[in-house]
Amino acid sequence: MNILFVIFALLVLIAIFYFLSKNKGDLAGLEDSIGLENDARRFARLLVSEIKLYNEDKVQRGLQNNNLAESLRDEIVEARSRYNKRIAGDDMHSYFEDALVEILADGDASKLGSGIRSCFK
Repeated sequence: MNILFVIFALLVLIAIFYFLSKNKGDLAGLEDSIGLENDARRFARLLVSEIKLYNEDKVQRGLQNNNLAESLRDEIVEARSRYNKRIAGDDMHSYFEDALVEILADGDASKLGSGIRSCFK
């Protein structure tokens, strides 16, 4: 009887360790995913911040005329290209657009103007 109890206890311990290690692996994958998303956001914000920093006059004119995308088309296309080369995955592309609105257009998407879609083709 004692041997059956010991075998049962060992099987329970093995099952517990198996499920704990499996869940730990799932969490590591989730942490990697979150890390990639944070990297994508940071890189997008860096690229858009560079556009704003190096093109102050164009940014001011674009904000006043509600046509940032037209004023900065070449810069946005170049930055988007750099972003796409470094960041893979369709689910990561919205971070670049979010950074354009937040940083370049001061949170007002209408400031980008109607030409914004031409920057993403």
